[in-house]
Amino acid sequence: QVAEDKVNHLNQIKNKLEHTLDELEGSLDKEKRGRANVEKERRKVEGELKVAQETVADLERSRKEYENAIARKEKDGTGLFSKLEDEQSLVAKVQKSIKEQQARIEEMEEELEAERQARAKAERQRSDLARELENLGERLSEASGATNAQIELNKKRDAEVTKLRKDLEEATIQQEATLISLKKKHQDAIAEMTEQIDQLTKMKGKVEK
Repeated sequence: QVAEDKVNHLNQIKNKLEHTLDELEGSLDKEKRGRANVEKERRKVEGELKVAQETVADLERSRKEYENAIARKEKDGTGLFSKLEDEQSLVAKVQKSIKEQQARIEEMEEELEAERQARAKAERQRSDLARELENLGERLSEASGATNAQIELNKKRDAEVTKLRKDLEEATIQQEATLISLKKKHQDAIAEMTEQIDQLTKMKGKVEK
């Protein structure tokens, strides 16, 4: 009987130990599954972190590229603005020069008109002198039989007529030379203004581009 009780007691202890072992094995399996889940979650988080870090690095590179591009644009814009100011200043200078040339042309045109009027007046004076010469010639012919005093007077008149004729010829030559000079100045001024207008047009085209 004692032996049977001992066996029963041992069986109870065995059953209890087996139950405890089963519980421990269940706990171990549960812990293993938990560790596997944690490891899986850790790898997932590490993967997401790596992707996030790469995304941040890409964004940082993009930000630097944008900053460099903006800096270049600002530099280019400053250069273009400075160039535009220089060209605007040059355009203003050329426009001022054109106005001055136009004023000079108007002034020379006035001088040309005055010279035309003077030449017309000289032509009228020459016609009057020609008529006077003709009248003097007729009077000289009529006085061909006059006294010596009359002859001397006629010679004096002839000398005056010759002098008037010479003065008229010299005045005519001088007026023609002046007119030619004024025409040349007028043509030179027009050529210069045309050249400046062409330059202004080219610069304006460059600025518009």
